[in-house]
Amino acid sequence: MSSKVQLQIKQGKDAGKIFPFIEHDTFVFGRMPDCHACIPDDSQVSRHHFILEANPPQACLRDLGSLNGTWVNGKKFGAREKGETPEKGAKRRYPEVALKHGDRITVGQTELEVSVEQPKEPPRHRVDPEAGDISLLSPEQLARLIFGSPDQAPKLQIPDWKIEVEIGRGGFGAVYRARRTDDGKIIAVKVMLSRVDADDAAIEKFKREVAVTAKLQHPNIVRVQESGASGAVFYFVMEFCDGGSAWDLMLKNGGRLSLSQAKPIILGALSGLAYAHDKGVVHRDLKPQNILLSEGEARLSDFGLSKSFQQAGLSGLSMTGSFAGTPYFMPREQITNFKYAKPASDVWGMGATIYNMLTGTFPYPFSKERDPIDVILNEEVVPIRKRDKSVPKSLAGILDRALAKKAKDRFQNASEFLAAIGSAVR
Repeated sequence: MSSKVQLQIKQGKDAGKIFPFIEHDTFVFGRMPDCHACIPDDSQVSRHHFILEANPPQACLRDLGSLNGTWVNGKKFGAREKGETPEKGAKRRYPEVALKHGDRITVGQTELEVSVEQPKEPPRHRVDPEAGDISLLSPEQLARLIFGSPDQAPKLQIPDWKIEVEIGRGGFGAVYRARRTDDGKIIAVKVMLSRVDADDAAIEKFKREVAVTAKLQHPNIVRVQESGASGAVFYFVMEFCDGGSAWDLMLKNGGRLSLSQAKPIILGALSGLAYAHDKGVVHRDLKPQNILLSEGEARLSDFGLSKSFQQAGLSGLSMTGSFAGTPYFMPREQITNFKYAKPASDVWGMGATIYNMLTGTFPYPFSKERDPIDVILNEEVVPIRKRDKSVPKSLAGILDRALAKKAKDRFQNASEFLAAIGSAVR
């Protein structure tokens, strides 16, 4: 039996309705029609009241700056003070609670019950308790965690390659420069660590997904040459890109790029993305850090790895909880329909990436005072020419379409996006 999280409305509108979660997914509760549980007639319910992220058997609830708060087992999380605006109330952001079997969630007249089912046999592959939040570890600590130390048996062995130095780090692991022992060739090794105890089924699902994306062969996509695993730790040997990332280049230029600097990066990245979409593969994690530069070419990296890692349930709670990232480049539908992974979502992600490269800002009006999920759900994208009037009108119109709130109003794939933007930047 696989793990399962289930919500059942026990009291209020739609009493008896059940929402089951057998894989990583999200659930939004509120008054708006795009909520999974829409309660339009209860004055105690905010537009988007709370989000629940389930990655069975884990579940976490996060109040989204609601007016009246979310009650779990009689304890209130969130809520604004009398007369306080949503923006001010959200300063106490991320009021979260980990959920367990039997918990009761109450908002206004609605009460929901949480149930969690787990297999009797524990997962075979355990998460190293030393891992914690890897962003807090020094390079030496992380290397010991992954590879072991000279006085112990290696935790992860990568045949024929000698690890030299960490060159980058993400939410799920790190990237190392390595050298092949027989001829000295330099490559990059990406190591990903599961954040949850994993069973064989989850690991095999991830490997099957990776096998599909590893077949992508295009000059604007970083090639995965080989891969392997030790328990729930995975490695990927990839070609080394000596020019860093588009993000690195932005930092060297004061946080943004001119259109002439960005043009070859935009066209190259979109060419690789269009090829992948034609092959039925979606990236899902587009951002300047995932566009690498080598020999004058832009190359998309991490193709499908983040998506596959999440869908296999190995990422833990990636939107709520202790390790949640900030979704600066995430289209709205990945919150309201987390499993949604269509080319139009990549169009939004690439549009946000281009917007960021040209302006140094993000499409949504994020601020330290607002929960970013609340911003994405309730605010509109800022047109790029409001950020920078020097962006040509023709290019701005294309980016505005790529960043449309509804997926149906965007370019439907990267080929369409590339055809439109190619004529605008020539």
